Amino acid sequence: MLTRDYSLGLMPDYPFERDFALDQIAFFDIETTGFAAEASYLYLIGCAYYKDSSFHMIQWLAESVQEEALLVTAFFEFLDHYKVLIHYNGTGFDIPYLLKKCRMLKLEYNFDRLISIDIYKKLLPYKKIFRLKSFKLKSLEVFLGIHRSDTFSGGDLIPVYQSYLGKKHYENLRRIREPEAAVEVPSESELLLQQLLLHNEDDIKGLLLVSPILNYVDLFEQPFRIMQAGVDKDILSIRFETSALLPVRINIGSDPAHLTVYENTAILTVHIYEGELKYFYDNYKDYYYLPAEDYALHKSLACFVDKDYRVKAKPSNCYIKKQGIFAPQYEAVIIPSFKSSYQDKLSFLEIHTDFLLQEENLEQYVWHILRHLLAT
Repeated sequence: MLTRDYSLGLMPDYPFERDFALDQIAFFDIETTGFAAEASYLYLIGCAYYKDSSFHMIQWLAESVQEEALLVTAFFEFLDHYKVLIHYNGTGFDIPYLLKKCRMLKLEYNFDRLISIDIYKKLLPYKKIFRLKSFKLKSLEVFLGIHRSDTFSGGDLIPVYQSYLGKKHYENLRRIREPEAAVEVPSESELLLQQLLLHNEDDIKGLLLVSPILNYVDLFEQPFRIMQAGVDKDILSIRFETSALLPVRINIGSDPAHLTVYENTAILTVHIYEGELKYFYDNYKDYYYLPAEDYALHKSLACFVDKDYRVKAKPSNCYIKKQGIFAPQYEAVIIPSFKSSYQDKLSFLEIHTDFLLQEENLEQYVWHILRHLLAT
């Protein structure tokens, strides 16, 4: 088994240390000759770990298919020193593959005590905001402007590994049979080995370098601070400062709500409505509707109105009318809420000075619109 251990000279540009000590974290990726553990071989595992103020890389490569058990054992013994394991879709492939290999090789290893962070799974609910055709790690690298030296996919490297094993075996036999023969430097097997190791190295580097992508998760999950809110013509604009630092600008939404975010500054704009809307009472049985005035009145007061000028209220006419400036909301998160008609799913909140000055209401409204932008 071949082992390489060296410094990457890299640091992830994301505050993992907010939740974990860096020396508790390991990034990992595996290379195999197929997707099914029963019908393929595990030949390479790479890990990045923190040491001496930067991240280092360790790789274990099987120099024969008989070395799988050595590979797995070396990996899990290494993990004994770590608490957090970070990967990209490892939940879907790498971890189940390794667990199955452990059962096949009769090795009693598992991931039970480790905190698993799957970058792919964390991003999946927010996938639409990136507008990417593919959600592979390389696609995220392109989104963030990251360049990698390796051009191969994992599938491309299966015949490369097979050729490496064959060439290495041939070169070893030749050294035994022809000890005086000239040896090419680097040899053919060494060139193939470089390709295998480079692909895995770039995948691990990719995990470190794409870590700022998690800021887009934080945008929707971490607290923010309202900076300014106001109405200009038919637009409500709310500017807020996020705890996330977005490396690439995003624009999401359309009418009536739109969000623009770059670095830690976000601007939410919402088209507003100016005119008359209705507030519908829930307890319509306690009201009478006055057709001439076109509004509902509580029974305690409606009893003084002539019976010919009142009717029992229904849900659809149990309302009062209000003139004002209103912003849409897709659930009645801020009350009182107003509608154009009882059947409307879209409701509105009134925009007034108190609303614009109450940070708690603005935060609640921004959270509501952010959830809506993700859902639509």
